[in-house]
Amino acid sequence: MKLLTKLILLPALAAALLAAAPQEEGKRVALIIGNNSYSISPLQNAVNDARAMDKALRDAGFKTILKENASKADMEEALADFVAQLGPDDTALFFYAGHGLQIENENFLVPVDFEAADTVIRAKLRCFSMSLLIDMLKNRPKRSIVILDACRSNPVATSNALQGGLAQPQNPGKEMYIAFSTGPGQVAADNPNGRNSWFSEALSETVAQPGLTLEDVLTRVRARVSNETEGRQLPWSLSSLTTKFYFHPPLNGGAETDSTAAERWMEEARRREQREEWPEAIELVNRVIARKPGGTLEATATAKLPYLEARRDAQVKFDASDFAAAAQLYEKAVKLDPFASDAAFQGLNSYLVNDQLPEALRMIHDIRIHGTSASIAKVNAMLDQLAVVLPAAGAELKAGIPQPPPIDEVFGGYHFGTPDYAAAGRFLQTAPVDVSKWVKEVNAANPPPAPPPILTAEQTAAISQVLKDVLHLEVVPSTETRDILIRKLPTQEYGFVQLDGPQGNTPVVFDGKTIAQQMPAKLQLPVGKYSLRSVKDGQVLFELPLEVKPMANQVVTVKQ
Repeated sequence: MKLLTKLILLPALAAALLAAAPQEEGKRVALIIGNNSYSISPLQNAVNDARAMDKALRDAGFKTILKENASKADMEEALADFVAQLGPDDTALFFYAGHGLQIENENFLVPVDFEAADTVIRAKLRCFSMSLLIDMLKNRPKRSIVILDACRSNPVATSNALQGGLAQPQNPGKEMYIAFSTGPGQVAADNPNGRNSWFSEALSETVAQPGLTLEDVLTRVRARVSNETEGRQLPWSLSSLTTKFYFHPPLNGGAETDSTAAERWMEEARRREQREEWPEAIELVNRVIARKPGGTLEATATAKLPYLEARRDAQVKFDASDFAAAAQLYEKAVKLDPFASDAAFQGLNSYLVNDQLPEALRMIHDIRIHGTSASIAKVNAMLDQLAVVLPAAGAELKAGIPQPPPIDEVFGGYHFGTPDYAAAGRFLQTAPVDVSKWVKEVNAANPPPAPPPILTAEQTAAISQVLKDVLHLEVVPSTETRDILIRKLPTQEYGFVQLDGPQGNTPVVFDGKTIAQQMPAKLQLPVGKYSLRSVKDGQVLFELPLEVKPMANQVVTVKQ
């Protein structure tokens, strides 16, 4: 059983499109620390600042770790937990509110259990090192954001070595954004008349606004803080980011400038689905549907929404120990997506916990039809145990493994062989490809009479349409398991040979087949080395070595 997608693929174009594709976004993780309870000069707003940022970041899709009035050990342990959760596609954010200082041009954050030190070395060892934090973030997540509201007036700074304010970081690393509540070496007040510091209040409120990049957020915060402090405090930032970062994407999806927003939302929805973050996945799919992107993307989103809602509702019922209701909702999800094996197993377990054995057997039967080899092995072991109390389970097991579903059902929702020109067009709007090279190759493949005419707009549009077909796959069954393997088909490359010589009925034979009836003739041949022979009455009149190169066009004069 084979399913071939016969779409035109030019290798160079494919490489260009893949290179321009949006990079995958992973999860968002934030470590937030707020320290008030110092024995020397306690603060009143730092914990409130941390709580405000915790809410703002959770609303922006971050998984947060919040620590209040943390000791040095608490801060280091939290850092270890934070870093352990980061993967190469993730965004890491560290926010700190409390006392901070610089020692010999190195920045340190002050834990609440800090004790006065009589040497610089002891002072360093009793503080939390920013250099350690930055080193642990380097090359780990996709991007790192460090925000410090830690430049407050600091009585700990009692010598030239222990200075108030923070120093400009040295070698912060790639893909990192660092923001201070005020400039290097400057100090900021705790805003004793407010609940939050001026910086954290402005930051937490601005983060919630949709459509602002990280740089936009800090620009607005900088202006607001400077205005509220009459110029005494001016937030500062340092960035090595190479891509834009949004806490909240634009409400309209950036329709004017970014036509691939809907695709990114759908990809993020799939990742949220994999992490079983159902409300977040539903919200993203609803964004796609509201955007009305058309084509297979809108159809996929519309079909996915009821499945996600069923999974969300099933999870709520399961967590409430209402296993009967949960099982029915899981079964509803499986009917919407028969290949959702995790939902099928959740429904199966819910039925078993509720002692609904016939219903559990029904779920097992469905898994045996649509599941992978590993899933079938798992439910077969369960059938073996159930057969002791449920004869129908034994009969199900003896019946053998059902035939796999048809290939078009396995790939339901995917349209192999049917290009989604709407999606390709949206992509090319943000990653335009110069088609002049391929226009030349098309002309080379079919040279018009000299002088060659200039391609019309309609011809150029037709070529561009062909170039949008960028998928070339073969789907084949495995002979060892029910599982499906997908591999790229090798692409045969061709060149062109123009044979000139005496006009007349002179057949041209290639690989035992006549491919031209008379001379002159133009041949399209697979790339490789050949020997061109002129034969008459079984005698070779002359022989010429010939090498056909990809998309090359060469002329050979045939002798009489």
